[in-house]
Amino acid sequence: MDFRVLGPVEVGPASRVSGLGTPKQRALLSILLLNANHIVSVDRLTAMLWDGPAPRSAIANVYSYVAGVRRLLDIAGDAGRDRLITRMPGYLLRVRADELDLSVFDRLAMQGRAALRRSDHELAAERLGSALALWRGKPLEDVRVTPALMAPVTALEGRRIDVLNDLVQARLRLGLHKEVVGELRELVTASPLSELTWSQYMFALYRSGRKGEALGAYLDARRNLVSQTGVEPSAYLRRVHQAILAGAPSTEVLEHCWRD
Repeated sequence: MDFRVLGPVEVGPASRVSGLGTPKQRALLSILLLNANHIVSVDRLTAMLWDGPAPRSAIANVYSYVAGVRRLLDIAGDAGRDRLITRMPGYLLRVRADELDLSVFDRLAMQGRAALRRSDHELAAERLGSALALWRGKPLEDVRVTPALMAPVTALEGRRIDVLNDLVQARLRLGLHKEVVGELRELVTASPLSELTWSQYMFALYRSGRKGEALGAYLDARRNLVSQTGVEPSAYLRRVHQAILAGAPSTEVLEHCWRD
C-alpha cells in the first residue's frame, strides 16, 4: 500500500484511488498520515477539521469520517480496521516507512545531506533529487486546509525548500551552474530573505557568464533585506559580492561563507 501527501492525497498500491472520499474524510486521512504511527486524539482531530468552533455533532462526525476512511482503505486493497485502529484517546494509522512518500522523502533527504557532508556531491545530488521528485505539487493539495492544519503544511513546504537548497549546493559543487539558475530564481522569489539562496544565485549567475546579473542580484537581495528587516546584508553575503566584483568567486568562497 502506498500513501501520498506530497501533492494531492493518494492511497493505493500503485495509482490514485478515484473519488478518495469526502473533503472531511480526506482531511482526516491527511492528519493521520502526517502523524503516522502516533495517536491523534479526537479533540485534536476536531480542532484541525473545522475552521472555527467545532459543531455539536463533531465527535459523531469524526466517528463517521473514520468509518469512511476505513472503507476507503478496504477498497484500496487493505484491511481498514487493521490499519486505522482505535487507541484512546483517539486513533492511530499504521504505516510502514516505505509506504508513505513523506517518510521516503525524509530518508532520502537525510542520506543526501550525509553525502553532502562527506563531500560526495554526486551521491548527494542523486539522493536529494530523488527526494524532491516525490513532490507532485503542494502538500495536501486537494485538502481544504484549516488554520490549525496550516502550520504543518507550511512546515512541509519549508522542508522542501531546505532540501532544494541542499540540492543546489551539491550541483554547484559539481560545476552545474547553468543548470541551477532557474531553480535558484524560483528559490529567491519564494524566500527573498534567505542570504544563502541569494549567495548561491549570485554565484551560479557569475559562473554562467552573467556577471552583470549576479551583481544585480546582490542589489535585489540588499533591497529586500533592508526594506523588510531594516538590516544590511551579512558579512558572508557581502564577501560573495566582493568576490564577484573582483572576478574571483569560487566554490571555496561560498563554502567558507556557509561555514561562517
